[in-house]
Amino acid sequence: MPGDCFEGCQELPIQSDHIYSLRECCTFAFCAFVRERKGLSVIPVNTGRCSMNQARSTAFSPAALERLGSFVSDAALHPDAATLRCLRDGVVDVLGCILVGADTSVARKAQTAVRGLGAAGDRPVFGTDLRVSRPHAAFLNAVAGHALDFDDWEVPGNSHPTVVMIPALLAAADRKTSGADLTSAYLAGFEVIARLGEAMNFEHYDRGWHTTATLGALGSAAAVARLLALSPEQTTCALSLAVSRAAGYTCQFGSEAKPLQAGFAAQAGVECAYLAQAGLSGQPDVMHHAKGMAALMGVPDPARLDRALDKLGKPLALAEHGLVLKPWPSCGYTHRIMTCALELAPAIESAEDIQRIDLHLPDFHYAILPFDAPAKRAEALFSLHFVSAMGLARRGLNLADVARPSWLDPDISGLVRRTHVHPFAPKRPELNYDPDDPDRMEVTLRDGRRLAATCPYPLGAPQNPMTSDQIRAKFTANAGRTGQALLDSLFDWPASTSVLTLLDSLGENP
Repeated sequence: MPGDCFEGCQELPIQSDHIYSLRECCTFAFCAFVRERKGLSVIPVNTGRCSMNQARSTAFSPAALERLGSFVSDAALHPDAATLRCLRDGVVDVLGCILVGADTSVARKAQTAVRGLGAAGDRPVFGTDLRVSRPHAAFLNAVAGHALDFDDWEVPGNSHPTVVMIPALLAAADRKTSGADLTSAYLAGFEVIARLGEAMNFEHYDRGWHTTATLGALGSAAAVARLLALSPEQTTCALSLAVSRAAGYTCQFGSEAKPLQAGFAAQAGVECAYLAQAGLSGQPDVMHHAKGMAALMGVPDPARLDRALDKLGKPLALAEHGLVLKPWPSCGYTHRIMTCALELAPAIESAEDIQRIDLHLPDFHYAILPFDAPAKRAEALFSLHFVSAMGLARRGLNLADVARPSWLDPDISGLVRRTHVHPFAPKRPELNYDPDDPDRMEVTLRDGRRLAATCPYPLGAPQNPMTSDQIRAKFTANAGRTGQALLDSLFDWPASTSVLTLLDSLGENP
């Protein structure tokens, strides 16, 4: 009986009593028709290995990376005013995160390690006097920018795009790199991250992949390829090589490995783009191959991949999705609860008045917030209990709070012990933030009163944006004293004729 689902299965008979070779199984890869045949015996024979040609998947559109490579290289990328403003703010915001993060323990240890590697060069490590090679500058600046989990993120890829792409781009830039050049390169990289996120998430993230490190590696490679004016073929090779560098795990959250993974992605982007420029290549079908990235790390859904790639530039992904900026230095999945806490805090005179705190949020959000009783800063950044306690008792969370063990303060630790989390199965798990499934905080006071608040979108999301004054205040808090004229010029970076010259004016900071 002939297969009847995908092209490539059309002429191949499927028999319930046949032992299929691995070659035949690869031909039938991800075929719903095969999966429905309960009695089908599918085991490898001979050596159990198949060649690259034998393992091609016919289920996927056969040019995913070529399509991305052509778009990144050739597309005219002209953002509207709102999209450019979003990008402008994101870059300024991440520069502030890099500056404050450069003096964290994880960043300093990474700097020591790079010195030991002998990675000399002329690329700046912002916030320090260190100069290193291009890939190591990308690595160290990304580690610093992600050290406090204070940098922006985006929804479809569930990644931190700016902290991997901007360090990579600044490492690859020269004195002729203008703000317009940086803009188009960033937009190209963001398109890759967001569209692949649409194709692979949330299955990819839910399997435990840290998308900042996986999708971010491809996004930073695409951004640098665009900046270097690589051809479509070279860009495809850069993306293919970046697939081989795409790795990172959410189970590393709450440790120093998380910012290191962001650094690895930025470094990989620089290296893969320069390797491709030199003529090194990879398999162009490594995204849609039966044993490629989409199949092994996401979900083998050819129609979904095609739909995502059909949207390339229509509209620009940054215009469609925007960036989520962070008002507080903690995981973004704590920020809806923090927003609730700030709404309720004015009605509470003292932390001692609180008898019980109940928090409700989607189960896949709570899954990466495992530290109910944090013992160190890296854990506190991923503790819903700690963040909610800070919101209610201190009416916020700032850098000073995470610079010392405020989670051990008696009023905060007491609230942590009185906090109860109730994760729920979301109605639409394909949505990161579903307005029909808001986070909810319920506070029971000792006098019998019950307070409640819900939040569909946290402060900083495109639907609930930070104001310009809030963004400037955050940068100033991160970067230290900065003259108003200098700050204004920094916010005008998209019009700069030389981004590196503009950043020189900030001296060592950056």
